[in-house]
Amino acid sequence: MRINSSATLANGLRTEFWDTYASVQNRVADSRLASVMDLSVGATNREHDFAYFESAPHFDLWKRGDEIKSKGMDSISFNVPVYEWGRRVPWSKWDKDDDQTGTLLDVARQAGESAALLPERFFFDLIMNNTGLLPSIPTAPDGAAMFATTASGSARFGATNGNALTGTGATAAQILSDFYSAIEQFMRFQDTEGQPLIGDQVLQQPFVICHPVELTEAMETAFLQKQHIGTGGSQSNIVADTAKRVTLWPSPRLTDVNDWYIFLGAPPKPPTFFLDRQGVQEETALMEDNNSDRTRATAEESIQWFSRSGAGIALPYGAIKTTNS
Repeated sequence: MRINSSATLANGLRTEFWDTYASVQNRVADSRLASVMDLSVGATNREHDFAYFESAPHFDLWKRGDEIKSKGMDSISFNVPVYEWGRRVPWSKWDKDDDQTGTLLDVARQAGESAALLPERFFFDLIMNNTGLLPSIPTAPDGAAMFATTASGSARFGATNGNALTGTGATAAQILSDFYSAIEQFMRFQDTEGQPLIGDQVLQQPFVICHPVELTEAMETAFLQKQHIGTGGSQSNIVADTAKRVTLWPSPRLTDVNDWYIFLGAPPKPPTFFLDRQGVQEETALMEDNNSDRTRATAEESIQWFSRSGAGIALPYGAIKTTNS
Protein backbone atom coordinates (compact mmCIF):
# COMPACT_ATOMS: atom_id res chain seq x y z
CA MET A 1 0.00 0.00 0.00
CA ARG A 2 1.31 3.40 -0.94
CA ILE A 3 1.51 6.40 1.34
CA ASN A 4 -1.94 7.94 1.79
CA SER A 5 -0.77 11.50 1.30
CA SER A 6 -4.02 13.22 0.30
CA ALA A 7 -3.97 15.26 3.51
CA THR A 8 -0.66 16.80 2.52
CA LEU A 9 -1.75 17.84 -0.99
CA ALA A 10 -3.78 20.91 -0.09
CA ASN A 11 -2.44 24.07 -1.66
CA GLY A 12 -0.57 26.30 0.75
CA LEU A 13 -0.33 23.67 3.50
CA ARG A 14 2.13 24.81 6.13
CA THR A 15 4.99 22.73 7.49
CA GLU A 16 5.20 23.55 11.20
CA PHE A 17 3.96 20.13 12.32
CA TRP A 18 5.50 17.77 9.79
CA ASP A 19 7.84 16.30 12.45
CA THR A 20 5.13 15.54 15.02
CA TYR A 21 6.12 11.86 15.20
CA ALA A 22 9.84 12.35 14.65
CA SER A 23 12.80 11.51 16.92
CA VAL A 24 12.59 7.72 16.89
CA GLN A 25 16.03 7.58 18.48
CA ASN A 26 14.72 9.42 21.54
CA ARG A 27 12.37 6.53 22.27
CA VAL A 28 15.24 4.07 22.72
CA ALA A 29 15.87 3.06 26.34
CA ASP A 30 19.47 4.40 26.38
CA SER A 31 21.82 3.09 29.08
CA ARG A 32 19.17 1.01 30.83
CA LEU A 33 19.04 -1.39 27.89
CA ALA A 34 22.83 -1.63 27.73
CA SER A 35 22.93 -2.84 31.35
CA VAL A 36 20.58 -5.78 30.69
CA MET A 37 21.44 -6.64 27.07
CA ASP A 38 24.87 -7.13 25.53
CA LEU A 39 24.75 -5.00 22.37
CA SER A 40 28.29 -5.79 21.20
CA VAL A 41 27.95 -9.42 20.02
CA GLY A 42 28.83 -9.63 16.33
CA ALA A 43 27.79 -12.35 13.90
CA THR A 44 29.33 -13.74 10.71
CA ASN A 45 26.71 -16.24 9.58
CA ARG A 46 22.96 -16.96 9.41
CA GLU A 47 23.09 -18.68 12.80
CA HIS A 48 25.66 -19.00 15.53
CA ASP A 49 26.66 -21.69 17.96
CA PHE A 50 27.80 -20.52 21.37
CA ALA A 51 29.39 -22.47 24.19
CA TYR A 52 30.75 -21.95 27.68
CA PHE A 53 32.35 -24.00 30.42
CA GLU A 54 30.49 -24.71 33.62
CA SER A 55 32.12 -23.89 36.94
CA ALA A 56 35.72 -24.90 37.53
CA PRO A 57 36.09 -27.38 40.42
CA HIS A 58 36.84 -25.91 43.83
CA PHE A 59 39.61 -26.97 46.24
CA ASP A 60 39.11 -30.12 48.26
CA LEU A 61 41.07 -31.88 50.98
CA TRP A 62 44.32 -33.55 49.79
CA LYS A 63 45.14 -36.18 52.35
CA ARG A 64 48.80 -36.84 52.95
CA GLY A 65 49.96 -39.82 50.92
CA ASP A 66 46.99 -39.74 48.53
CA GLU A 67 47.02 -38.50 44.96
CA ILE A 68 45.62 -35.01 44.53
CA LYS A 69 42.02 -35.24 43.43
CA SER A 70 41.11 -34.39 39.85
CA LYS A 71 37.80 -33.36 38.37
CA GLY A 72 36.89 -32.27 34.86
CA MET A 73 34.54 -29.54 33.72
CA ASP A 74 31.39 -29.85 31.65
CA SER A 75 30.42 -27.42 28.92
CA ILE A 76 27.17 -26.14 27.46
CA SER A 77 26.42 -25.20 23.86
CA PHE A 78 23.44 -23.41 22.35
CA ASN A 79 22.38 -21.93 19.02
CA VAL A 80 20.92 -18.54 18.09
CA PRO A 81 19.58 -17.78 14.58
CA VAL A 82 19.90 -14.53 12.64
CA TYR A 83 16.82 -13.17 10.88
CA GLU A 84 16.28 -10.68 8.09
CA TRP A 85 14.36 -7.50 8.90
CA GLY A 86 13.12 -4.82 6.53
CA ARG A 87 10.54 -2.24 5.61
CA ARG A 88 9.60 -0.52 2.36
CA VAL A 89 7.63 2.73 2.07
CA PRO A 90 6.25 3.38 -1.45
CA TRP A 91 4.51 6.45 -2.89
CA SER A 92 3.51 7.88 -6.24
CA LYS A 93 6.00 10.28 -7.78
CA TRP A 94 3.09 12.61 -8.50
CA ASP A 95 2.10 12.64 -4.83
CA LYS A 96 5.64 13.55 -3.90
CA ASP A 97 5.68 16.33 -6.48
CA ASP A 98 2.38 17.67 -5.12
CA ASP A 99 3.41 17.43 -1.47
CA GLN A 100 3.08 21.01 -0.25
CA THR A 101 5.13 20.32 2.88
CA GLY A 102 8.08 19.06 0.85
CA THR A 103 8.80 16.54 3.60
CA LEU A 104 7.40 13.23 2.34
CA LEU A 105 10.83 11.66 1.86
CA ASP A 106 12.10 12.96 5.21
CA VAL A 107 9.14 11.49 7.08
CA ALA A 108 9.42 8.20 5.18
CA ARG A 109 13.03 7.96 6.31
CA GLN A 110 11.81 7.73 9.90
CA ALA A 111 10.80 4.15 9.11
CA GLY A 112 14.50 3.40 8.67
CA GLU A 113 15.31 5.12 11.95
CA SER A 114 12.93 2.75 13.73
CA ALA A 115 15.56 0.03 13.23
CA ALA A 116 17.17 1.56 16.31
CA LEU A 117 14.24 0.13 18.29
CA LEU A 118 14.96 -3.50 17.29
CA PRO A 119 17.22 -4.38 20.27
CA GLU A 120 14.71 -2.98 22.74
CA ARG A 121 11.82 -4.78 21.08
CA PHE A 122 13.82 -8.03 21.09
CA PHE A 123 14.61 -7.57 24.78
CA PHE A 124 10.97 -7.27 25.78
CA ASP A 125 10.03 -10.27 23.63
CA LEU A 126 12.66 -12.29 25.49
CA ILE A 127 11.71 -11.32 29.04
CA MET A 128 7.97 -11.73 28.40
CA ASN A 129 8.47 -14.95 26.38
CA ASN A 130 6.39 -13.27 23.71
CA THR A 131 6.66 -13.80 19.96
CA GLY A 132 5.61 -10.26 19.17
CA LEU A 133 8.53 -9.65 16.81
CA LEU A 134 10.95 -12.58 17.02
CA PRO A 135 9.56 -15.62 15.17
CA SER A 136 10.39 -17.82 18.15
CA ILE A 137 11.75 -17.24 21.63
CA PRO A 138 14.92 -19.20 22.38
CA THR A 139 15.45 -20.96 25.65
CA ALA A 140 18.36 -20.13 27.92
CA PRO A 141 21.53 -22.25 27.59
CA ASP A 142 20.38 -24.47 30.48
CA GLY A 143 17.29 -25.44 28.45
CA ALA A 144 14.76 -23.48 30.52
CA ALA A 145 12.86 -20.31 29.70
CA MET A 146 14.44 -17.04 30.71
CA PHE A 147 12.54 -17.11 33.99
CA ALA A 148 11.99 -20.55 35.50
CA THR A 149 11.90 -22.29 38.86
CA THR A 150 13.71 -25.40 37.59
CA ALA A 151 16.17 -26.36 34.87
CA SER A 152 17.02 -29.93 33.83
CA GLY A 153 14.79 -31.25 36.60
CA SER A 154 16.56 -29.43 39.44
CA ALA A 155 16.10 -26.13 41.23
CA ARG A 156 17.47 -23.53 38.89
CA PHE A 157 20.83 -22.11 39.98
CA GLY A 158 20.59 -24.39 43.02
CA ALA A 159 17.89 -22.27 44.68
CA THR A 160 14.27 -23.21 45.27
CA ASN A 161 12.05 -21.20 42.87
CA GLY A 162 15.05 -20.35 40.65
CA ASN A 163 14.76 -16.89 39.14
CA ALA A 164 10.94 -16.83 39.03
CA LEU A 165 9.48 -15.61 42.32
CA THR A 166 5.89 -15.11 43.42
CA GLY A 167 5.28 -11.61 44.76
CA THR A 168 3.19 -10.51 47.68
CA GLY A 169 1.36 -7.66 45.94
CA ALA A 170 1.62 -4.35 44.15
CA THR A 171 1.65 -1.79 46.97
CA ALA A 172 4.83 0.12 47.75
CA ALA A 173 5.36 -1.84 50.97
CA GLN A 174 4.83 -5.19 49.21
CA ILE A 175 7.13 -4.21 46.35
CA LEU A 176 9.85 -3.26 48.83
CA SER A 177 9.47 -6.60 50.61
CA ASP A 178 9.67 -8.46 47.28
CA PHE A 179 12.74 -6.44 46.31
CA TYR A 180 14.60 -7.76 49.34
CA SER A 181 13.31 -11.26 48.64
CA ALA A 182 14.87 -10.99 45.19
CA ILE A 183 18.20 -9.83 46.64
CA GLU A 184 18.17 -12.78 49.03
CA GLN A 185 17.42 -15.09 46.08
CA PHE A 186 20.40 -13.72 44.12
CA MET A 187 22.55 -14.57 47.14
CA ARG A 188 21.20 -18.14 47.24
CA PHE A 189 22.22 -18.90 43.65
CA GLN A 190 24.94 -21.54 43.35
CA ASP A 191 27.43 -22.44 40.65
CA THR A 192 27.54 -25.99 39.26
CA GLU A 193 29.92 -26.95 42.08
CA GLY A 194 27.47 -25.94 44.80
CA GLN A 195 29.31 -22.76 45.78
CA PRO A 196 27.76 -19.25 45.96
CA LEU A 197 27.37 -17.91 42.45
CA ILE A 198 27.14 -14.24 43.36
CA GLY A 199 27.43 -14.03 47.13
CA ASP A 200 27.04 -11.03 49.38
CA GLN A 201 28.71 -8.68 46.89
CA VAL A 202 25.27 -8.49 45.28
CA LEU A 203 24.43 -6.02 48.05
CA GLN A 204 26.83 -3.52 46.47
CA GLN A 205 25.36 -4.02 42.99
CA PRO A 206 23.29 -1.40 41.25
CA PHE A 207 19.85 -2.72 40.28
CA VAL A 208 17.58 -2.04 37.31
CA ILE A 209 13.88 -2.63 37.90
CA CYS A 210 11.76 -2.85 34.77
CA HIS A 211 8.08 -2.48 35.53
CA PRO A 212 4.75 -1.69 33.84
CA VAL A 213 3.74 1.94 33.83
CA GLU A 214 0.77 1.09 36.05
CA LEU A 215 3.20 0.46 38.94
CA THR A 216 5.03 3.78 38.58
CA GLU A 217 3.56 5.43 41.66
CA ALA A 218 4.12 2.39 43.88
CA MET A 219 7.68 1.93 42.56
CA GLU A 220 8.63 5.55 43.09
CA THR A 221 7.10 5.50 46.56
CA ALA A 222 9.06 2.36 47.45
CA PHE A 223 12.44 3.41 46.07
CA LEU A 224 12.52 7.20 45.75
CA GLN A 225 10.10 8.79 48.20
CA LYS A 226 11.09 9.47 51.80
CA GLN A 227 8.63 8.42 54.48
CA HIS A 228 7.98 9.85 57.94
CA ILE A 229 9.28 7.59 60.70
CA GLY A 230 6.88 7.77 63.64
CA THR A 231 4.80 10.74 64.73
CA GLY A 232 6.75 13.88 63.92
CA GLY A 233 9.80 11.76 63.17
CA SER A 234 12.43 12.28 60.51
CA GLN A 235 12.05 11.27 56.90
CA SER A 236 13.78 8.18 55.59
CA ASN A 237 13.90 5.75 52.66
CA ILE A 238 15.27 2.33 53.51
CA VAL A 239 16.76 1.69 50.06
CA ALA A 240 18.47 5.07 49.83
CA ASP A 241 19.63 4.86 53.46
CA THR A 242 21.44 1.59 52.76
CA ALA A 243 23.18 3.17 49.72
CA LYS A 244 21.52 0.80 47.27
CA ARG A 245 21.34 2.15 43.74
CA VAL A 246 18.06 1.40 41.98
CA THR A 247 17.20 2.58 38.48
CA LEU A 248 13.50 2.40 37.64
CA TRP A 249 12.52 1.60 34.07
CA PRO A 250 8.76 2.00 33.51
CA SER A 251 7.76 0.58 30.14
CA PRO A 252 4.45 0.51 28.27
CA ARG A 253 5.78 -2.57 26.45
CA LEU A 254 5.03 -4.69 29.54
CA THR A 255 1.49 -5.97 29.16
CA ASP A 256 0.94 -7.59 32.57
CA VAL A 257 0.25 -4.71 34.93
CA ASN A 258 1.41 -6.51 38.09
CA ASP A 259 4.61 -8.35 37.13
CA TRP A 260 8.04 -6.74 37.29
CA TYR A 261 11.67 -7.64 36.70
CA ILE A 262 14.83 -6.94 38.64
CA PHE A 263 18.25 -7.08 36.99
CA LEU A 264 21.75 -6.77 38.36
CA GLY A 265 22.94 -3.48 36.91
CA ALA A 266 26.57 -4.62 36.57
CA PRO A 267 26.43 -8.41 36.11
CA PRO A 268 29.40 -10.52 34.98
CA LYS A 269 27.38 -11.13 31.81
CA PRO A 270 24.11 -9.42 30.79
CA PRO A 271 21.23 -11.92 30.71
CA THR A 272 20.30 -11.17 27.08
CA PHE A 273 22.22 -10.26 23.96
CA PHE A 274 21.64 -8.70 20.55
CA LEU A 275 23.28 -10.59 17.68
CA ASP A 276 24.29 -8.15 14.94
CA ARG A 277 25.00 -9.71 11.53
CA GLN A 278 24.49 -6.72 9.24
CA GLY A 279 23.61 -3.14 10.07
CA VAL A 280 20.82 -1.18 8.45
CA GLN A 281 21.13 -0.65 4.69
CA GLU A 282 19.05 1.84 2.72
CA GLU A 283 17.92 1.59 -0.90
CA THR A 284 15.83 4.06 -2.88
CA ALA A 285 13.93 3.77 -6.15
CA LEU A 286 13.38 7.27 -7.54
CA MET A 287 12.44 8.38 -11.05
CA GLU A 288 15.33 10.82 -11.21
CA ASP A 289 17.81 8.08 -10.29
CA ASN A 290 16.66 5.95 -13.25
CA ASN A 291 17.54 2.82 -11.25
CA SER A 292 14.32 0.76 -11.36
CA ASP A 293 12.32 -0.57 -14.29
CA ARG A 294 9.23 -0.81 -12.07
CA THR A 295 9.57 2.81 -11.00
CA ARG A 296 9.92 4.03 -14.58
CA ALA A 297 6.93 1.95 -15.67
CA THR A 298 4.55 2.81 -12.81
CA ALA A 299 5.86 6.08 -11.31
CA GLU A 300 5.81 4.30 -7.96
CA GLU A 301 8.86 5.40 -6.01
CA SER A 302 9.99 3.90 -2.75
CA ILE A 303 12.58 3.80 -0.05
CA GLN A 304 13.43 0.61 1.82
CA TRP A 305 15.78 -0.70 4.49
CA PHE A 306 16.98 -4.09 5.58
CA SER A 307 19.20 -5.53 8.27
CA ARG A 308 20.13 -8.93 9.69
CA SER A 309 20.13 -9.58 13.41
CA GLY A 310 18.86 -11.82 16.18
CA ALA A 311 18.70 -12.01 19.94
CA GLY A 312 19.31 -14.63 22.57
CA ILE A 313 19.32 -15.40 26.27
CA ALA A 314 22.57 -15.88 28.12
CA LEU A 315 22.55 -17.74 31.44
CA PRO A 316 20.12 -15.39 33.26
CA TYR A 317 21.34 -15.56 36.86
CA GLY A 318 21.42 -11.75 36.85
CA ALA A 319 17.65 -11.48 36.34
CA ILE A 320 14.61 -12.32 38.48
CA LYS A 321 10.94 -11.99 37.62
CA THR A 322 8.39 -11.25 40.32
CA THR A 323 4.90 -12.43 39.38
CA ASN A 324 1.74 -11.16 41.05
CA SER A 325 -1.56 -12.82 40.18
